[in-house]
Amino acid sequence: MEGQKQSISSIHDPEYHRIIDALISLRERAKLSQKAIAHEIGLTQPDISKIERRERRIDILETLRWVRATDADPAEFFAQFTSSEG
Repeated sequence: MEGQKQSISSIHDPEYHRIIDALISLRERAKLSQKAIAHEIGLTQPDISKIERRERRIDILETLRWVRATDADPAEFFAQFTSSEG
């Protein structure tokens, strides 16, 4: 259909990369190690490493828990990705 985005795997989508970059930034600003954030959200450190290297997808609940673990506001975090400008 005209005007529709071409379908690409979410793990390769530039918007997904922006989200992962933002999560990494939150973790680093909160001075949390990969092991610490993993513990907070119920994953392993290797899971976090794979997410940050874009080798493992992160689901919405894991993302929400990640944001909360850094004491960031989930509404503010997700709002930065709601713009249609990408």
